[in-house]
Amino acid sequence: MTNTPEHNDLSAGEKPKKVIVITDADSVVLHKKLHIGRFIVRASYISLLVLFSLLNIINENGKLALWLLQIIPLLIFIPALLRETHRTYSWLCFVALMYFAAIIPLLMSRWLWSDWLITLLVSAMFMAAMMTSRWLQYWNYYLSTKTQNS
Repeated sequence: MTNTPEHNDLSAGEKPKKVIVITDADSVVLHKKLHIGRFIVRASYISLLVLFSLLNIINENGKLALWLLQIIPLLIFIPALLRETHRTYSWLCFVALMYFAAIIPLLMSRWLWSDWLITLLVSAMFMAAMMTSRWLQYWNYYLSTKTQNS
């Protein structure tokens, strides 16, 4: 991907806008990154749902209200993840931050394996969703420029 300045229609003191150029070779790499990002987001998302369910089933203190509190924010994203928009991944990042803020105090006080696993899954989901959002924006931009030029 190359950023090139465009100097058309500039007012005095206005900075030139950068035009992103995505070549066909760049698109191949971008498409691979997008598939890997989607896979990591989906894998960590499903793993979190399964882990929250198993922890509430295994634990004798597991409660239905706690289980629902843990999984409902994730379940809201099922229809949106099927539609695949960059905004979905951006909002998933915000929800991942909520889980991260909730698990870190528990991790630092209890040091349980489940807290470590939740932290790793939430961190992986956050980073993958953040990058997938960006890559999906670039991919959609590439597809729109490809159809305009055809």
